Amino acid sequence: MFKKPVTQVLVSVVVALLVSVLFVTGCVSPPETVTAPPAKPAPPEEAPAKQIIEDLAYIKIMASGYSDDADPEDDGIALDIEFYDSKSEPITFRDTPVTVIIELYGYRDIADTFDHGKMELICTTQVTVAHSMKLSEMFGEYIRIPFENISIDRSKYYEFGTIKVTVTISKQGDFQDMQDLVRLYPED
Repeated sequence: MFKKPVTQVLVSVVVALLVSVLFVTGCVSPPETVTAPPAKPAPPEEAPAKQIIEDLAYIKIMASGYSDDADPEDDGIALDIEFYDSKSEPITFRDTPVTVIIELYGYRDIADTFDHGKMELICTTQVTVAHSMKLSEMFGEYIRIPFENISIDRSKYYEFGTIKVTVTISKQGDFQDMQDLVRLYPED
């Protein structure tokens, strides 16, 4: 059985996309006869996104490293967020916009690692998710922060820090959790 190399397949896909873009943008002349397709009825309006997560009481986070390549070295921070109700049962939801503010804190000395009074903010990032973590997104696929997106002076800060996550839901307020001993930059 003959298999095309991956590069040939990728080149074919890119060429097909380029030709499509050229036709759509008018850079290539259209065919001589153009007939309009029959009018379709307007699609039904989508239901508006929910504004609350029923009975949300708190969140829990788990931050770990992830690797996108064959080497075992971490390429960044993976963040899993679990949402819990007032009975401490996990909540699943979808179509509810949730703002996630991620703050990374560093420590100047290894001895200060668990002293939150000595942590210093080194990076803040924000993402929006519209669903709870799916089974396929567990363990490093839900939210990722590549190390190259974290500006940190390695000579000033110990390699492990603290991550603080604030989940904001417009009609419910803020929910927070923290985790210590999160790798802030790749190993040397």
